[in-house]
Amino acid sequence: MGRLGIYVSTKIEKEIRDIYQLEIQNGAHPSEVSLSSVCNELLRQGLIMHNAKKNKDTFSQQKWNREILRKVTGSYEAVLMILTMMNEIQLKNAGSNDDAAIDAMLSQYLSAIKQAEDTAESNHFIKPENAE
Repeated sequence: MGRLGIYVSTKIEKEIRDIYQLEIQNGAHPSEVSLSSVCNELLRQGLIMHNAKKNKDTFSQQKWNREILRKVTGSYEAVLMILTMMNEIQLKNAGSNDDAAIDAMLSQYLSAIKQAEDTAESNHFIKPENAE
């Protein structure tokens, strides 16, 4: 494995250390993640972007965002359809054909999904220092 001695600005060093600390807080064992592994991953991603620019393989953030949004919303819709079908089956097996009961159960599931999304967001993203 190669070795580089590099200097970075204080701001970049802080951001790298924040990423490292976030990984530790999310349950990674110190033997699984290190400052070196974090820097290696950031450099690898940077080289991918550098090579894409060099090869005129232009990256369109707008196209990427549109595609991700399309996939995520499609997955979300599929989850909702599955939950609806499962609720209907469960309630019909219990002898109920009440649409309000289906809506209530779906509302519970959607609230749980929203809470899980919020928890995941707070675990995986560092909040800006000026956001209070």
